[in-house]
Amino acid sequence: MSHPAAELRPARADDAPALARFAAQAFTDTYRGLDDDQDIADYCAEHFTPAVMAAVIADPACSTMLAWVGDALAGYAIVRDKPAPPCVTGRAVQLWRLYLDQAFIGQRLGARLMQAAQAEARRRGAQTLWLGVYDRNVRAVDFYRRFGFVQVGTSEFLFGGRIYADPIYAAAVPKLATA
Repeated sequence: MSHPAAELRPARADDAPALARFAAQAFTDTYRGLDDDQDIADYCAEHFTPAVMAAVIADPACSTMLAWVGDALAGYAIVRDKPAPPCVTGRAVQLWRLYLDQAFIGQRLGARLMQAAQAEARRRGAQTLWLGVYDRNVRAVDFYRRFGFVQVGTSEFLFGGRIYADPIYAAAVPKLATA
């Protein structure tokens, strides 16, 4: 596969509107067919507004990385300091979100975002990176497993008025390669 000529950079305050649009579309594309369309739309309307994304970008507990290909936002990842569930060991930070535009899946851009997330976890002094993932999102589960994530527990996730038991995955933060 070719490597897209992508620029990975930290999100800025003026990225919030574009990130909100992108995040809502990526979430919709990811979960369409897995859940109710109205529940997906309601979730996006609450969690992916410009104001919400601006607050995430400004939050010192979060590091939001964007992947741009030309003028197009192609993906993003958010690492955040959030207390890990008891099933996660070591000093841990959360990989809260990692999404790609469907046109860029399979082109190693997701791997680049994961490596940037791992680097941010190292910068924050973490030994472990953890995440929750919907088990019916098989593509994401397979992606995370390729990076050494293993299921260590479950956590409740409220979506569409229902409580789901989302698997919690964790992986050791890779050490920097030494020369």
